[in-house]
Amino acid sequence: LKASVNEPVKLYYNDFDDNGKKEQLLTYYVAGKEIPFASKAELEKQMPVLKKKFLLAKDFASAHLKELFGADKMKHSFLLSADYFSNAVLINEGNLQFKTKALPWQAQLTTFRDGVVMDANKDGLPDILLAGNFYENNMEMGRYDADFGTLLINRGKGEFAPGSLKDFIVKGQVRRIGNISIDGKKAYILARNNDSTLVIRVKEYGP
Repeated sequence: LKASVNEPVKLYYNDFDDNGKKEQLLTYYVAGKEIPFASKAELEKQMPVLKKKFLLAKDFASAHLKELFGADKMKHSFLLSADYFSNAVLINEGNLQFKTKALPWQAQLTTFRDGVVMDANKDGLPDILLAGNFYENNMEMGRYDADFGTLLINRGKGEFAPGSLKDFIVKGQVRRIGNISIDGKKAYILARNNDSTLVIRVKEYGP
């Protein structure tokens, strides 16, 4: 899913089929048209009335949201909207002013769940160690599993470049990262979902 100010991803919440239970309707934009993310078959499981209303898939695909779910229902739905999906940092510019800075593309390949600040290259600038992944997505999304531990080196002025953890690979769904000390040396403990805990030391980095 991609989102922007002009074409946000939206979540409508309402009782669209008047059965006494409210449904969630996720939408996004394709070629300037707002459409449901769920397929016709998925929506029909929640709202069987759609099957009778739109017998053919081509009719369903060409219909606007107001035709599918009713103009009044759409207008009076509880609505959440998102227009920025990039993994990013907020740069503190002082006086309670923050600038949003998207991370490099190497840090956009999955969803991150936690991170710690460190000085990996001993230059006095705060670097970032990130980890995440999420497997429990539906089939259309696919699971987010492209992260094996991401080290970002601070180049100053809000710029980060991908570093390297050398031969160390973090597999699985990391949910938390914590700072610990082993024999007086810094280390990091990583808690993974339905998996063993990892303890790592970041000894080297690469540009």
